[in-house]
Amino acid sequence: MDGLPEAFNVLVRRWERKIYSFLVYLTGRPEDAYDMCQEVFLSSYRHLSQLKDPQKFPQWLFRIARNTARSHARTVHEEESSLNDLDPAIHPSRVRVGEAGQWERGEMKILVEKALAGLPLEQREAIVLKFYQGFKLEEIAEIQGCPVSTAKTRVYSGFERLRKYIES
Repeated sequence: MDGLPEAFNVLVRRWERKIYSFLVYLTGRPEDAYDMCQEVFLSSYRHLSQLKDPQKFPQWLFRIARNTARSHARTVHEEESSLNDLDPAIHPSRVRVGEAGQWERGEMKILVEKALAGLPLEQREAIVLKFYQGFKLEEIAEIQGCPVSTAKTRVYSGFERLRKYIES
């Protein structure tokens, strides 16, 4: 147990940006995501003994992050559906006006963020886990606590809804 805090600090440094990013995409609130990120790592440290398979640390950690976000939403008396009302356009990404390509990428990013905010929570989680965090469908199912077929449906249905929104 002597080296546990140091080893855990290495894990925090490795995963904190990904967890923070995931929480921002779920909540749309960077300041809340920062606090929740700290909560995720404190909780994971306290419950590290419950991790049965160290190879599944990423899924386990993202599941804690997912549960923390949901718990936070309940704590502030929000229903999960209210997360769909968040409009990332209120906090647009900072885009430097320079080359036309940079501007177009910035516009596309804002459009995608707005489309993501309009997805049902489970689809948004699945999309972010797949395309932004790089998880496989089996890992997404584990994080979301659902069958692989459900995770697959969430990813592909969400992606289809995103595509239609962006095309319109």
